[in-house]
Amino acid sequence: MRLEQRDSYLRRFRSVVSDVETDDDGAVWIALEASAFYPTSGGQLHDTGSLDGARVDDVVKRGGQVWHRLVGPAPEPGCEVEGVLDWERRYRHMQRHSAQHLLSQAFVRVSRAFETRSVSLRSADCTLDVAGDPADDDLVSAETLANTFAYANHPITAFEVGEDEIGDYSLRRPPKVRGRIRLVAMGDVEIAACGGTHLASTAEALPIKLFGSERVRGELRRITFRAGWEAVEDYGTKHALATELIHRFSAPVEELAGRVVRLQEELAEARAARAEVQRRHARALAERLLGNANVRGGWKVVRGEVEDALLEPVLEALIEHESVAALLAARAGDPGDERVRLAFAHGPGGDLDLRPVLQAALVQVDGRGGGRPERVQGAGTRSDGLGRALQAAWKTLPDT
Repeated sequence: MRLEQRDSYLRRFRSVVSDVETDDDGAVWIALEASAFYPTSGGQLHDTGSLDGARVDDVVKRGGQVWHRLVGPAPEPGCEVEGVLDWERRYRHMQRHSAQHLLSQAFVRVSRAFETRSVSLRSADCTLDVAGDPADDDLVSAETLANTFAYANHPITAFEVGEDEIGDYSLRRPPKVRGRIRLVAMGDVEIAACGGTHLASTAEALPIKLFGSERVRGELRRITFRAGWEAVEDYGTKHALATELIHRFSAPVEELAGRVVRLQEELAEARAARAEVQRRHARALAERLLGNANVRGGWKVVRGEVEDALLEPVLEALIEHESVAALLAARAGDPGDERVRLAFAHGPGGDLDLRPVLQAALVQVDGRGGGRPERVQGAGTRSDGLGRALQAAWKTLPDT
């Protein structure tokens, strides 16, 4: 077994550099005679740390060797170096991994159908892909059972056995390797073939908390969980948020959901009322603009600037009329960072291609845009060219 597989709590070690390589990107990689750095594998991320002060930012296993990518001066082959692990990162990885084993065992205890097919421990929000489509009640049962295993403070041990001895152990799943096989046992509740780093006892994984699930790849359900310090941190964040809402709403925590639902309903009603007022305002403005329309090429052309929020509603109201073409513009954005929006369209009453009309207008505002012959839109950065853009659009309209 590698050093970290023998002792996951080993934080410092000394070893000899056995090889040095430089990859195509110029990064330096070194191999050691023995290493306590865990290489990315089995859903668990690699360790980080340092070798004689040079930063180790990636660790992989290639050709039976563990390789360390260095940021800093590289030692020569044959040199003895001191390795120092980023212990907080390692410990959190151990909490995630041991909690995953407990959860995987808990799920198959709830139902043999709930086998873990794959895992990801690459972030604080870890995932299990579980077969058998567990229901919400099954998730609650598995979470409770996993925490029960953890509270029992079972010792976690790792040891190797020969391939011919595997039948002597009731493994949760068959091993994926041959030859000498490393097993990880958690008291008498869980045992599985595993090459990763683990805690010394199940209690160190507490608390274990599921955050929900989603269906992925057919029958599999992806379950998200946190464990250990990362679960505690999540609780702290949510507790602070709940406390803030309790003060803002002057309501106990159990009433917050109801208060939020009522606020959402009131907001939806207010938005609907605002939309109706906006619609009426847009129609009234469209009628006023129609009163000032000019005729060109058999079309009654409305040309003008409107508020940005009214651009589309006024356009829609105008093109309900037959033989009406609308050339509308609006200013959007903050002062100093203002842009121009253009929206041209026509209603029923004939064929009129507005695409060249838009292109002529966009030149005046350094803009881009496009659309269908009967409806186009675009935007530009030169707000001082708005008036010129509308004038250019008018002149580009066919006059016959």
